[in-house]
Amino acid sequence: MKRRNFIMSVLGGIPLLSSKASSTQILKKAQSSPSSSARKRVRELGIKIGDKEPGPYNAITDVPGIKVGHTTIIKGKGKGAVRTGVTAILPQEGNIQEENLFASYFNLNGWGEMTGIAPVAHTGRLQSPIFLTGTNNVGIVYDAAVEYLRKSHKEDSGPSLAPVVAECFDYLLSDTQKRLITKEDVFRAINKARSGIVEEGSVGGGTGMVSFDFKGGIGTSSRVVSMKDKKYTIGVLVMTNTSDRSLLRINGFPVGKEIKGYEYKEGNSKSIILVAATDAPLLPFQLKKISKRVALGLAQTGATSNTGSGDIILAFSTGNKIPRHHPGSPRKIQSLNDFWITPLYKATIEATQEAIINALTTASTIVGRDGNTAYGIPLDQVKKIVEKYESLKNKQHD
Repeated sequence: MKRRNFIMSVLGGIPLLSSKASSTQILKKAQSSPSSSARKRVRELGIKIGDKEPGPYNAITDVPGIKVGHTTIIKGKGKGAVRTGVTAILPQEGNIQEENLFASYFNLNGWGEMTGIAPVAHTGRLQSPIFLTGTNNVGIVYDAAVEYLRKSHKEDSGPSLAPVVAECFDYLLSDTQKRLITKEDVFRAINKARSGIVEEGSVGGGTGMVSFDFKGGIGTSSRVVSMKDKKYTIGVLVMTNTSDRSLLRINGFPVGKEIKGYEYKEGNSKSIILVAATDAPLLPFQLKKISKRVALGLAQTGATSNTGSGDIILAFSTGNKIPRHHPGSPRKIQSLNDFWITPLYKATIEATQEAIINALTTASTIVGRDGNTAYGIPLDQVKKIVEKYESLKNKQHD
């Protein structure tokens, strides 16, 4: 079934680093902790994307207060096999319903679903954790999210609830009709949410995803930007189920076209959900511009946002917390001068591209529904191809 036909019918807190050495140690640890010991993050392959430096964990959790948790569901073999799950992004330490965050979104190609974005568009605020899952699971996750938000609210009659739940269609590897995900799975992802190292690849909402005709899934990256006497972090987390092998580019090099072997079954759905977060105090109109730069990062991987693709981007800032019960009198908020934020654009583009590639390089081969197989991208080939083109590029500059 095509996704369009279906759609129509949250390590403790980030430590304060006292030295450059301690930051380097944490980054090395983060880079050596992918979802499988045989897999690597792209920087472990010696491939550096862009020139801005990542945060200590090179993850969206480098933005203080953000936590990520997964529930992975792998059941059965062959016909009826299920490969799915849910990823929860908790956007701040406090109660997001009581203290909202400024947010915006960009619908690059809307053949998909992200619930709760109408209130984001109307108010410029994020009032919910963010959940990522498979298409047919959206209702179940939404229902569980409402229950979680209702129970976490202090009053008997809380605000109207509109959780943010986003999806990609994981039907190639998972029997989506079984809908085996439960409310308890959603609560488990929330309870497992941690700051620090983020598990990537074939986990959580990314368990059944396929990207560039290889195994896709969850990926993340970050960049640190110095602006005057301040440093800000921008982090990106993606659930990638997008594009074709022939289009894959890494650092501008046509890696996908040169990879040999690894048979694959062409899928109909080519979607991606991208979430960007920053501690820079940005207003909703500025976050809209950040979300559009996320789209530029996606484009640098070669993805073209196909007709049937659900490519939806959400960006939020932890730089201001907006109390829901604040009286009507004026309230002071912080905001960067709009003419200063260009460095954040470049950082966003770099972090997005690396997050997408990390989703590929950390994802392990999975055999799913009806024996359909999504192979982990061959890291040895990726490394050799990029090294070849880097060498040619350097010779041209000699």
